[in-house]
Amino acid sequence: MKQTYLSLALFFYLFYANTVNAQTDLIYHVDSGEGIFTTHLDGTSKNSLVSYTASSSSLAHDVELDVANSHIYVLDFNGRNLMRYDLDGNNSTLIYSYSTIPRDMELDTTNGIIYHTVNGEVFSTNLVGNNKNSLITYTPSATNLLDELELDVNNNHMYLLDVNGDHLTRYNLDGSNSTLIYSYTGGTQYPSDFTTDLANNLIYHISRDFTAGEIFTTDLLGNSKTVLTTFTAGASLLYVDIELDVENNHMYLLSTNGDLLDRYNLDGSNKTTIQSYPGSFPKDIVIFKVDSTLSLNDSEVFNETLSLYPNPSSDFIQIMNIESKLSYTIYNALGAEMEKGSITSEDQIDVRGFVNGLYFITFENGTALQFIKK
Repeated sequence: MKQTYLSLALFFYLFYANTVNAQTDLIYHVDSGEGIFTTHLDGTSKNSLVSYTASSSSLAHDVELDVANSHIYVLDFNGRNLMRYDLDGNNSTLIYSYSTIPRDMELDTTNGIIYHTVNGEVFSTNLVGNNKNSLITYTPSATNLLDELELDVNNNHMYLLDVNGDHLTRYNLDGSNSTLIYSYTGGTQYPSDFTTDLANNLIYHISRDFTAGEIFTTDLLGNSKTVLTTFTAGASLLYVDIELDVENNHMYLLSTNGDLLDRYNLDGSNKTTIQSYPGSFPKDIVIFKVDSTLSLNDSEVFNETLSLYPNPSSDFIQIMNIESKLSYTIYNALGAEMEKGSITSEDQIDVRGFVNGLYFITFENGTALQFIKK
């Protein structure tokens, strides 16, 4: 569970859907008594996406986002399935049915892979739930239960939290080369969640027993422990999820006991409750930030003169009604720059080498257009 930056794809999608301001940062919430909804980072402007009632056969447990394809993935703990929705909550699709209890999942949208943790196995599939590849097998026990998962795709690593064995282990993405990163020692050292700040080489840990707990950091090798804050764990407070907003110096902590979401500074100071879930059962949040280097001013989004043809296209696109030569840049749906150049109305842009999907072309005059490569 990690912070993901909203790319141009979500910027345009949300603009068209009229659900939020196009440049608004969001929290996506999974609440087992209510469903999936979004708020702003301060907990305001609630927007319901999927209604949901928890039961013995249905318990929403985890949420992740595939920005490039405009999808939300939701893990159902009791129903033992993984569902996919459009970003507006419509068009539910069953992606994967588990034969045993699912614990967590993470998306590698760059490579089109879902990593799953279940009782007894860690495996991967593609984004539609096919091509299963077993990575790690183990026997669940009182001292061995792999639960939370984080990815470091750039360094070919995944981190797995063993909530029964009380340790954090790093593996290669293919499941090889296990390395013990951190051992939790009991007392306040029973782990409930962790997250990574890869840019600053930090792991943020939540650990607790049933009376006391602490939030602390280590480096990516489990060294240099720094306690950020302590809390009294009990019926009114039990943190189970941690997410980071490093850009704004904030960490968010979700409590299933007490049904609230607290925000702290990254050093553990300045606690603020920003969301309450009265009479409900919050299970997961994920923070999505608009990438300010890629987002556009509202006044620049549409231009009544320029147009793009054909759309969708399998080979070439042409920009109509250009009065003079314009410089352009093409981005994929994740915000990565694909191509730049200059063009007139008579020129064509060759997109045959692009992977099928959604793209955005921006011009030096501030105009932006979208197109689909098919």
